[in-house]
Amino acid sequence: MNYGGYAGKLLRINLTKATVDQQDTMDYLPDWYGGRAMAARIAWDEIPPGTGAFDPNSPLIILTGPLTGTAAPFSGRTTVSGISAQGYPVEWYSRSSFGGHWGPELKHAGFDGLIITGKASRPVFLKIENRTCTIQDATHLWGMGIYDSQKKIMEEFGRNWRVFSIGPAGENKCRIAIAATETESASGQGGYGAVMGSKNLKAIAVHGTIPLTVAQPETFRKVCNLIRKEAHGSHGWPHTPKLDRNKVKKFGERYQACTQGCAVRCYDARFYTTVPAVLQRGKILSGQVDCIAGLFPGLKGSFYNWKLGFEAGFEIGQIANDLGLNHWEILVGMVPWIRFLKNDGVISKIDGMEINLDNPEFWAFLLRGIAKKEGSFRSALSEGTVRASKILGIGEERVKQLFPAWGYAGHWDGHGDRINYVFFPYWVVSALQWAVDTRDPISSAHGYGQNIMGWSKICSPELGLDWNTIKKVSAKVYGSEKCADPESGYTGKAFPVWWHGQRSVMKDSLTVGDQVFPRIYSLKTEDNFARAGNMEGPSFERFMFTSLTGIPWSDNDLEHASERVIQLERLLLVRNFNRSRKDDESVIPYFEKTEQQTNPLIAQKVALDAQKFKGVMDEYYTLRGWNTETGKPTKKTLKRFGLEKEAEEIAEKI
Repeated sequence: MNYGGYAGKLLRINLTKATVDQQDTMDYLPDWYGGRAMAARIAWDEIPPGTGAFDPNSPLIILTGPLTGTAAPFSGRTTVSGISAQGYPVEWYSRSSFGGHWGPELKHAGFDGLIITGKASRPVFLKIENRTCTIQDATHLWGMGIYDSQKKIMEEFGRNWRVFSIGPAGENKCRIAIAATETESASGQGGYGAVMGSKNLKAIAVHGTIPLTVAQPETFRKVCNLIRKEAHGSHGWPHTPKLDRNKVKKFGERYQACTQGCAVRCYDARFYTTVPAVLQRGKILSGQVDCIAGLFPGLKGSFYNWKLGFEAGFEIGQIANDLGLNHWEILVGMVPWIRFLKNDGVISKIDGMEINLDNPEFWAFLLRGIAKKEGSFRSALSEGTVRASKILGIGEERVKQLFPAWGYAGHWDGHGDRINYVFFPYWVVSALQWAVDTRDPISSAHGYGQNIMGWSKICSPELGLDWNTIKKVSAKVYGSEKCADPESGYTGKAFPVWWHGQRSVMKDSLTVGDQVFPRIYSLKTEDNFARAGNMEGPSFERFMFTSLTGIPWSDNDLEHASERVIQLERLLLVRNFNRSRKDDESVIPYFEKTEQQTNPLIAQKVALDAQKFKGVMDEYYTLRGWNTETGKPTKKTLKRFGLEKEAEEIAEKI
């Protein structure tokens, strides 16, 4: 390898032919510098128009980034890309990611990622260790949950192996199936667990002891230490994390990082060791609760106010994990949709069982039936809520209240997800992010809507900034106070979407955690702008990348390489799916409904002004170099990013 940080090889596995080949990672470097960036290049080259998620030749692309497996703080995630089974109204190219220790282990096994095609004639798993990969029989694992699959492989090979696996939901090609490692690190959105299942691929087990090289060891060590130190005490969104004394005593609650490189205590990541099971009486459960999984018990006084309680809610969350089902779809989309239908008098039972969200037996019945496609109603739900509403012919108007676009439930958009604090005008940015993406965009771009709120005293009374300070930070980061001014309306909302688009690619390509990066503000400096030594916050990722790899890129170079990914992804959507502005504008009716504001401090509720929003779209297309009428990249723009050949290939479509 000419660069530090990379393992140097990619695995190419054809399950139909049962072949394993290796390719030099250098074939894609430095332009397509890892993770999502490299996946875009592979996807353009290898996914022809007409390819579906379950087509055997559709590649499942699993890639780490250069920072994965190193000492870089908040690194370690793995990006999954390919044709999405969850995507709606069409299965199209998209992405997901997961944390834990699997990605770092893969790097130390000598590989930067895998490109998997074909379909095995029987269930198989991949065994990867120190520059070798073999295809193993997984017949004995088929039917097992994600937890037991990991345990069985570790019993056979050793506890130091890391396993990425699917459960029954993936095996049965449930469109909301996850693939996961450890206890809560999942490739959640996208339905890539179903893609693995369609290939008869049960799991990927990895173990490695090969060290990674560092181009500038002393500089890299210093940069990492400074950035880690800056994040401590400055990353408390939305409040200082504290353990619950009662849960510590009763359930063994402790902090648990959700990925290898995490360097702070997260406010919502907890591990529990002694939780008594409610349904599986006499059994003591352990496991992790991250992110939206905290809603399983129910949240008093909220829209999600079912009354399972902690013990039953924890157990249902673990059942969902083990079956391999997408928590966000279930908790923020599907179950609210079911409750709406019950309250509307449309249904009272599902496949013969009374709907009762306070009853853990109903939840277990629902989830197991979805994962195993039992009963006509639950089999329809296995297609995802949006498709299910059409299959069953009910609740389509309710779906429109919960799902902004592309088959994904609302997320920090001020409308569908009813536990967020994103109020107008901040959700205008979220709306545009939804419009131009292929999936729920917020997990890739927490950096605006969620973190703007995190800056403020509304979400963080003890740590938050006042609005005047927020506006000053906005001027520094985005070039205008209006990008974060609560009185600015639609003005200044296109630029953050453009800016965070590149940051999203960086996050999924390097890889780093999006809850921490980009470092926009700080509580440790007089002007509240993040700094570590002579580094400024938005450049932290670049300093780690260049000192690790030795690739001498400037901020502008990394920005340019990241935007090139967005251009190629868009071009792929145009070529394969004829994506256009008309598709982007399909999100408008969802946002034209009045926001579902749960914040008692915000009295006014606002609906989207379609004409003003279309003006923001025009601004974004202009920033991106896309035709404002069609939403497609122009030839001039593609030339600027070195994509003339690709433009020529589909000249008739742009």
